[in-house]
Amino acid sequence: MTATAEGLCAFIDASPSPFHVCATVGQRLIAAGFTELAETDRWDEAAAGRFFTVRAGSLIAWVSAGPLAPYRIVGAHTDSPNLRVKQQPDRVDAMWRLVRLQPYGGAWLNSW
Repeated sequence: MTATAEGLCAFIDASPSPFHVCATVGQRLIAAGFTELAETDRWDEAAAGRFFTVRAGSLIAWVSAGPLAPYRIVGAHTDSPNLRVKQQPDRVDAMWRLVRLQPYGGAWLNSW
């Protein structure tokens, strides 16, 4: 397996939920020399640097700016499709304790 494929598999294994994805990406950004800032921090003072922020553990955004840096926007969402635990998840059936799940989102097959 190539290093790229192994890296992707490691990322997927470390990121079973949207919250894990944000944590994993944050760790990778720190390892790459980025600094975490709160949304309330003054970002204008950080105009020429590498910074990121996390909101509620489910959104991560970063900037790597310099005087001649091109402007690029990349977006992805990690919350769909997945399985979510229901609000009242406990259920006992035939002496087994179950956790009830519900699907969230789905594949848009017509876009393929």
